[in-house]
Amino acid sequence: MKFLFKLSLFLSNRRVKTMLSVLLTLTLGLMVIATIYFTLFDLQWLAFLGGILFAAVLSMASQASKAEWLIIRRTTQLERAREEVKREAARRKISEDAMRATDTRMRMVFDLMPSPIMFVDRDLRIHDHNTAAKTLTRVPEVRIENQLLRDIVGAQYTEILPHCREALTGTKVEYQILWPNSELYRVKHVPHPAGTDHPLGFYMIMLSMNIPAATPAVKSRDSADSHSTHADAHAAITSDSGETMYLHSIGEQLMGGDDPRSKLIRAIEHDEFILFAQKILPLKPLPFDHGCYEILLRLKEEEDNLLPPGGFIPVAERYGLTEEIDRWVIRTVLGWSMQQKRDNPDWEIPMYCVNLSESSVGDMEFARYVRTELQRSGFPASQLCFEIGELDTIAHHENVAHFIAALKPVGCRFTVDSFGSIKLSFAHLSGLAVDFIKIDGVLIQNLFKTPMMMTKLKAIVSVCEKLGVHTIAEFVEDEKTLAALKEAGIDYAQGFGIDHPGPISKALDQKP
Repeated sequence: MKFLFKLSLFLSNRRVKTMLSVLLTLTLGLMVIATIYFTLFDLQWLAFLGGILFAAVLSMASQASKAEWLIIRRTTQLERAREEVKREAARRKISEDAMRATDTRMRMVFDLMPSPIMFVDRDLRIHDHNTAAKTLTRVPEVRIENQLLRDIVGAQYTEILPHCREALTGTKVEYQILWPNSELYRVKHVPHPAGTDHPLGFYMIMLSMNIPAATPAVKSRDSADSHSTHADAHAAITSDSGETMYLHSIGEQLMGGDDPRSKLIRAIEHDEFILFAQKILPLKPLPFDHGCYEILLRLKEEEDNLLPPGGFIPVAERYGLTEEIDRWVIRTVLGWSMQQKRDNPDWEIPMYCVNLSESSVGDMEFARYVRTELQRSGFPASQLCFEIGELDTIAHHENVAHFIAALKPVGCRFTVDSFGSIKLSFAHLSGLAVDFIKIDGVLIQNLFKTPMMMTKLKAIVSVCEKLGVHTIAEFVEDEKTLAALKEAGIDYAQGFGIDHPGPISKALDQKP
């Protein structure tokens, strides 16, 4: 049996099959020659052996054809694999660039939080911390990373330890502790990742009980992502008053709430969001005589506090609710504007710039929803401009192109938001019929730090002029920056130096 099995394997080999076919054909050829010689051209034998020889030749030709087809198919597969490897390498590079940019921004926000925050692993070692934690512990930064918690917190370790053990079972813990500086702190241990009995560690967040609760100042500049999460951190940085209270309030709100998903669903169903608007100022004679505003979003909190996007957008992304929020924004903006028009026929509708989440841009059902709402409300589509993040145009270029193609014919306009945050290139805009490019605020804020920044800005303006695309500069904070932008040829500007965001009804009462 073993012999037969090995023989069958040997005969099934492709090379063996080919060699046997060649050998059989040669044998048949020799037999035909021998038959001709010994049978004196007997037609019966010649016909019989000639038929067999012809069949053998056909078999060889068939195998050769099959082998050629197999080579072509494998070559095509190899080319496809090479292309996929190239695309995967490009996607990985884009992801790495995006992660580096995001990490830089998140680190900035992390360090600006006034409440001490530390990430502690299962060995009770500190792996990450913000500036406030370094200040509180009075330990040099280089000596905090990878150090045991007991060596950093000192005498308070005995009191903290039981709560740490409880947090490592996946339970959120909250307690109060008196620090050696005589300041009382409310401490929360938040397991990470949430929802598991064996988390990798926990975030230790310390909120000073000596800071009075306050309504956060409505001073934010929303433009970094779908609903501008990092903008509110920027507001906290630039606000001269209430910085600590504002960030403290955000920390309280981010940590609170037992069922954030239900809270967001209720906010959508009961219109608990509030539309804000911020003026976008033309720097040269341009269209939109009736004004141009970016639409921002706030969530009502208890005691009339307003939670900025940084507090609820991550939760919405986690539970897949960002598209529902985008639909609410579209429905409400269009409905509010048409009601204003009915109440005052002389009132002219300005252009609205609305940020879109990644899920909305990738869903053609959302595009159909927008078209339906435009038709139902009678809102002029030319006054609606969608802001799409630069990262989305890179990571989901095809989806973005289809989305724009679906709404461009009805008159909607499009802006690429945070341009230059990933890389200073226009390659990823190929095939996208955009009307505006909003230059990333980091470039604007660093405009006077190095001559290279102004050179980059002028290069962007030059390319945009050739493409017929208007430019918008964000994070404009003062007259000096505004004058430099005018000199560089920027078309529009937006920022605290021009206008602070406010409820849409009040913001649009101002003259454009």
